[in-house]
Amino acid sequence: MNLIIKGAISVETEFGEKINSRIVELLRVIEETGSLNEAVKELEMSYSYAWNTLYKLNCQLTQPLVVMQRGGKGGGEAVLTENGKKLLTQYEQLKKDFVQFMKEHTVEL
Repeated sequence: MNLIIKGAISVETEFGEKINSRIVELLRVIEETGSLNEAVKELEMSYSYAWNTLYKLNCQLTQPLVVMQRGGKGGGEAVLTENGKKLLTQYEQLKKDFVQFMKEHTVEL
């Protein structure tokens, strides 16, 4: 029988705000749609949770992840910054490294 390591990547800011796969997925969909509203609908996530989380992260980091403009006649806009794009890339690399780690550390009983 094999014992397989299971887990997920979660990172924290120095102030304790977590960035997990759900937040990374939110950032990815914002990048695709250009809209926080569309992203939360697609991910079936609470708008207030998403907005508050992004607001906290933006305040804690030296550069924001997302720049948001409130809606008007044409609706709002959300744009991933270079810092946000960098986070997506780095998170994906961490995820690949972790998957490789899990494969390498399967234990046989």
